[in-house]
Amino acid sequence: MRSKSLVLRMFAILAVVALVGAACKKDEGPKSSGNTGTEKVPVTVYFQGAWTGPYNYLVISSIQGAQLRFKELNAESDFPAKVSLKAADTQGGGDSVPAIANTVVSDPDTVAVEGPAFSGETRAAGDTYNDAKIPFVTQSATAVDLASNGWDYWYRTVGNDDLQGGNDGKFLATVAGAKKLYLADDTSDYGKPLAATVGQSATAAGAEIVGQNSVAPTDDYSALISDIQQSGADTVFYGGYDADFGKLLKQAADAGLDVQWMSGDGSVSSTLLDTAGDAAEGVYLSIPSNLGGDFVKKFNEEYGAKASSVPVYAAEGYDAASIIGEGIKQAIDDGATDAAGIREGIKKYLDSLTTDNPYPGEAKPIAFDDKHEVTADDPNSLLYFYQVKNGEITALGSATDVLG
Repeated sequence: MRSKSLVLRMFAILAVVALVGAACKKDEGPKSSGNTGTEKVPVTVYFQGAWTGPYNYLVISSIQGAQLRFKELNAESDFPAKVSLKAADTQGGGDSVPAIANTVVSDPDTVAVEGPAFSGETRAAGDTYNDAKIPFVTQSATAVDLASNGWDYWYRTVGNDDLQGGNDGKFLATVAGAKKLYLADDTSDYGKPLAATVGQSATAAGAEIVGQNSVAPTDDYSALISDIQQSGADTVFYGGYDADFGKLLKQAADAGLDVQWMSGDGSVSSTLLDTAGDAAEGVYLSIPSNLGGDFVKKFNEEYGAKASSVPVYAAEGYDAASIIGEGIKQAIDDGATDAAGIREGIKKYLDSLTTDNPYPGEAKPIAFDDKHEVTADDPNSLLYFYQVKNGEITALGSATDVLG
């Protein structure tokens, strides 16, 4: 009897220990990501643009802006996802885009694309992303026709070339005092239509177009400079990119051409200043990007010597990441459990951003119209004018401020 009782007591003790152990193990629960009480969901966002190559300096600041924002979001305890920002490096060209876009859509964790950065690569990738129902949010592609492709998942966070070119023409005629305007461009899908829009707007504002020429990027602009001289122009608008515009300015100065120059967002960079040197002094520039404000201080503190002295589209890159991140958060909070569900949640959030309910971005409040173009109560507030003064790109104000 005594031996049997001891055995029974031992079994009872072991049973209690087992139950306690099981209860403790159950109480451990899933690993917590801060206040959420759940594992952070791993997702991938691709940034498509020129990470490397000859035009990467036009994109690197917006890449850095996106990297900074996703770093902040990943560090937030109540942000329910772990975002991996991956490079979809096109080097700014279109030839590699189809293969890159296919890589993006084949990644099972892809929930969004920031970019594409340039208009040409947007055209090349747009159908692929839209068919895969992947939201793609550009921070810098400005071609007008991008809004006419019927892409349900495409969004633009900057003003387009109609906004830029229309206001540039008015600026030239009314502020810069252009009487005889010459239009030059680099033959690109960006530069040529921008110059044409500037010409239409300038003519309507009272300027006379005395010449027009499209010249592919070259090391010798002597023929174009000679044509400008013979036209009798007092002002020249150049639609194209900074490195080429810088060469044109320098060669024109060496040839003794004395005119007022202006160009658009493709020319706004430190490369323009480095290439043209003193020949850039007094040049007018426009860009739908706010290069000043409080964000620049944060940007410079994060990147130090790696921060561009002309942070083109840096704030826009940060803001595009912010609205993608907010879409991810709301999708998961609403119950999305896979990439497809999160994509739809991001789209739902982006579609909710209206002028009555904008996202309070660093660059500007972000709202979209029915074509997914960025919009505002005063669209002219989305474009900024600058002038090179003492070797620096100096703010003149928004189109609203400058043109009234």
